Amino acid sequence: MAAPALKRPRLWNRRLRAGLRDTWVLIREFRQPLILFLAALLVGAVSFRALWNASHPDRIRLVEALYDVLAMTFFQPTLEFPQQWYLDLYFFLMPALGLFFLARGAADFVTLLFNRSSRLAQWEEAVTSVLKDHIIVAGLGHLGLRVVRELVSLDEDIVVIEQRADSPRFNEVRALGIPIIVGDARDLTVLERAGLDRASAIIVCTNDDLANLQIASRIREHNKHIRMVMRMFDDEFARSMADRFDISAVMSASMLAAPAFAGAATRVEVVQTFRVQDRVLAMGRVEVQAASKLDGARIDAVEGALDLSVVLHQSGDLVDVRPLPEIVLQAGDVIAVVAALPAIKKLASEWNRPRKH
Repeated sequence: MAAPALKRPRLWNRRLRAGLRDTWVLIREFRQPLILFLAALLVGAVSFRALWNASHPDRIRLVEALYDVLAMTFFQPTLEFPQQWYLDLYFFLMPALGLFFLARGAADFVTLLFNRSSRLAQWEEAVTSVLKDHIIVAGLGHLGLRVVRELVSLDEDIVVIEQRADSPRFNEVRALGIPIIVGDARDLTVLERAGLDRASAIIVCTNDDLANLQIASRIREHNKHIRMVMRMFDDEFARSMADRFDISAVMSASMLAAPAFAGAATRVEVVQTFRVQDRVLAMGRVEVQAASKLDGARIDAVEGALDLSVVLHQSGDLVDVRPLPEIVLQAGDVIAVVAALPAIKKLASEWNRPRKH
């Protein structure tokens, strides 16, 4: 089942920022012919106006002269041939200059500016460049696609890295407004193109354990602090690798639920996931942080505000599997909740984040 698309205002805002950056990149790439072309138009307009006004009673403004010269450049003159030979020269000189600058790259600039599909890779890197605190998903197999869908449901910004340039899953991902970097995630330049230094987390979920380890190693060489979630098929090996590479969560073959991967990347400790009809629910574990909104809140207030059920409360050595609604949570308490993943994410990221003083 496909995930809903990103919220439209957010998606359009991202595309607008990406479009502006991509246009600036194009301008910088073609700056020499563009500057020369604009300078030729301006000099031609100023000189044409001066010569016209000196020999004609019907004077023209600079903007009119600029329009007339621009029209001449593209073989669409708006004026009849004047009587003065020096003005006639503009009807021949400006088209020649136009052809010269078109040959120098001005035509390519216009084509690339209005036909971004012809340079999809550059466009997607432009989209990626405006993202911050996003989540990178390395590997777009069956699991990777499900993880992307779950992250979209959590309203997260995502960048996908996939080695196969002909993946049949690209259409769905791009339809969600998600940029794809085609390349091998073991290559540091590919990770940098995906915005590794600006990302909040990376999920490594290719089908190859060795490749996953190599990706994790390369990430830790470059970024010591990014939150990393990795897929491993062997349970025991997965546990040993978690400490070695400082991996926030390692999901083995017995834990390949996409919501668990998405939850781990968004700082939600998902203990278990299960499906009720078409709805995916999860059990999450949260330790109450001091000075957070949870610290001092009643259980029934939390349940009512977030549409979740608190099924366990631990305070010190005391564990209550049926906590009373009037219990007031304190820093250091641990609660287990059952809810949809977005509700658990909100509990962890908004209610359990220490408030700034």
